[in-house]
Amino acid sequence: MKTFFSFLLSSLLVSASAVDYKTDVLPIMKEHCWDCHSNEKKVKGNLAMDDLDEMRDYQVGKFNIIRPGDPGESSFLEKMQMEKTAEDFMPRKGEPLPKDQLAIIESWIKAGAVIDAEKLSEKEEAYMVEMGAGKAGDLSEQYLKWKSSDGKEIEARFMGLNGEAVKLLMKGGKSYSVPFSKLDASSVDQAKKLGSS
Repeated sequence: MKTFFSFLLSSLLVSASAVDYKTDVLPIMKEHCWDCHSNEKKVKGNLAMDDLDEMRDYQVGKFNIIRPGDPGESSFLEKMQMEKTAEDFMPRKGEPLPKDQLAIIESWIKAGAVIDAEKLSEKEEAYMVEMGAGKAGDLSEQYLKWKSSDGKEIEARFMGLNGEAVKLLMKGGKSYSVPFSKLDASSVDQAKKLGSS
C-alpha cells in the first residue's frame, strides 16, 4: 500500500535509483575479491561476498566487519584502504582498489550498508531508523526538507553530491541520487551548501 509520502517520493525521484550492495558494491567485489571470497571460486576467512543473505546476516552489524553508518569503524573498508605492504591489506594478492571505488564502498556503509534496497530486512530498517536520529549540530546528519521543482516536499538526509545531483537518504533506508533539475532553487542551494561544508 502506497503512502502519501511514497507518492511524493516517487513523483520527485522519477529517474533516481537506490544505492545498495547488490547494485553498487557487488560489481566492485566481483572485479577485485572474487577469487578468494565467493562460492563460485573459494571462500576464505568465512566471507562469501556473493551470498547476499550471509552478507546481510553475518557481515553487517554493530559489531561486524561492516558497521552501518560508520565506515571508519568498518574493518571491511579499512583493510582495503591500507598500504599494499600492510599485513592485513586486501585484496591480499591484488592491487589497491581505485579511489572512486573505495568512495562508493565508503558512501554505501555511511548510508546504512543496505544489501538489497528492494528487499530491506527488519535489521536494516532498524539501523536506518537509528541512524535517522542524527546529531543535533550537524545538518548533514539530520533529515531536512527538500522540495521538487513542482512544489512537492519530502524529508531526507543529505549524503553528498554527485555531479549535478544530490544523494539523499530516506527515512526508510533507501538512498537516491536526485538531479538538480528535479529540485527547486532553495533545495539546490541547500545541497550545494551542504556539499561544500
